[in-house]
Amino acid sequence: MEYSRLKLIWDTNITGIVFMVGSALLQVWLLFCDENSQTWQIMDSLRRTAQSTWQSIWIGLFAEDEFLIKTVGTVAVGLLCFLLANFIFLLIDLTGRPQWIYKYKIQEDRNFPVDRKRAFDVFKTALLNLGVINLFFMVISYPILRWYGTFRCTGPLPSFGELVIHFFVFRILEEFGNYYGHRILHMPQFYKYHKKHHEWTAPIGMVAVYCGPVEHFFGNILPVSAGPFIMKSHLIVAWLWELLVLISVTIEHSGYHIPFLFSAEGHDYHHRTFTSWYGTMAFLDVLHGTDKPFSNTVHGKRQFISCSFTPVKESVPEKMSSKHE
Repeated sequence: MEYSRLKLIWDTNITGIVFMVGSALLQVWLLFCDENSQTWQIMDSLRRTAQSTWQSIWIGLFAEDEFLIKTVGTVAVGLLCFLLANFIFLLIDLTGRPQWIYKYKIQEDRNFPVDRKRAFDVFKTALLNLGVINLFFMVISYPILRWYGTFRCTGPLPSFGELVIHFFVFRILEEFGNYYGHRILHMPQFYKYHKKHHEWTAPIGMVAVYCGPVEHFFGNILPVSAGPFIMKSHLIVAWLWELLVLISVTIEHSGYHIPFLFSAEGHDYHHRTFTSWYGTMAFLDVLHGTDKPFSNTVHGKRQFISCSFTPVKESVPEKMSSKHE
């Protein structure tokens, strides 16, 4: 496999890799650290205090009506998170201010500022999908969740180690569901269900859930909820996962390559060309060769988390990129 394509996988997943490796090292250190040492006792005390505090809050707020917690609670958490995550992006997109953020926009000549009517249509669809469709799904699936024993909201809260393991499984399952589901939706016989999402060739944050109910169910709900369901996760783990996914897809569709945030170059390129970059973690795209149209462009060279306030368009200009290719 070419070095440049391996680097693409690394650059796309660097934050997740650092988090997983760091978490594993911390767990190993705690496992072998001398329990009588002052450092271990301080860390253990902090862990116990944090878990006890969250446990008390959780029991106080959510130990009453399990049905409402799992249905209305789950929907409310996701909807509020998505609206809050998109508030700043939407404000920028509608007003075109502050002007300095324009230098981080990937497609400079598109949607700055965005058409208000189109933005309102996206907003209405987001409310429909995250509010009505998600609530319907949670209500009809509640008997199955209860029978299977997943999304539990009683008993001890998960440990940090359990959280890390669950998130790793979630991420892999979501990538498989997202990639292959996305490829299927691009097949001619199914593209009618995906066409609405691609009305935006220069997406904004809220376009992440701008789609019909069929695509929202098979392309969004199932890949995201598969992990927590299979792992029989605690409800708070499922909620944290839901928040992480909604924030990441908002950034992915934002149309900006902002320093210290996930790169939106890959999915922005997909919306612009309708081909290439069907997943988010890159490894399945590289495995199947669907990364090549993207990775062979200047946008592929910019698929990394920028740790500089210099726009990637300046640090990786088109002429420099073509010399390296």
